[in-house]
Amino acid sequence: MADRALSMAQDHAPWRPETPWWVTGIQAILLIVVGLYFLLAPSAAAGLLIQVIAVVLLVESILHILAELRLPRAEANPWTLLQAGIGATVGVQLVLQRWILPELGVESARNILAYGLIAYAVVGLVGPMLGGESSEGRMRGIVGAVLLVVLALLLLTSNESNAADRLGLLGWVSLIGGVAFLYLAWRAYKRPKPQIA
Repeated sequence: MADRALSMAQDHAPWRPETPWWVTGIQAILLIVVGLYFLLAPSAAAGLLIQVIAVVLLVESILHILAELRLPRAEANPWTLLQAGIGATVGVQLVLQRWILPELGVESARNILAYGLIAYAVVGLVGPMLGGESSEGRMRGIVGAVLLVVLALLLLTSNESNAADRLGLLGWVSLIGGVAFLYLAWRAYKRPKPQIA
């Protein structure tokens, strides 16, 4: 009887086709904090830019992996796991850069991060489209992909002469993206929960 009730609860879980609201909420908070950091402490952020973005990418990827592992195997989204795998790989490489790749230069690290973000964005956009997710799931993929591609382009076009301008722009992009993700998390949280008969 308990197994049947658990099976019914999982079949009708509100997060089944989408990412859980709390994952999106944590992503929103991370984006807002990073945006404020870039805007309020640009001199400190300039030296840590790649590391901060890599840590956020790593944390976000771990959250996605944990959310997917909580689902039954048949309900796990392979696109989300692929995207999280890309993010975790890039994040670990850059967070542990001093120990793994000590000879890696700043420009090379910036390029690894930028191209990793583009791959992460493409999988995050294609997955919901091919996975048959709801319009809310597709909207989350579109918002995330746009933000990540903008961030990647800013990283690819930045250098020492325009770093201050890029940090301000990154701060605003991060804040706007955080607010958009916060709204999506709130919508997912407020979505009516299905009644179990």
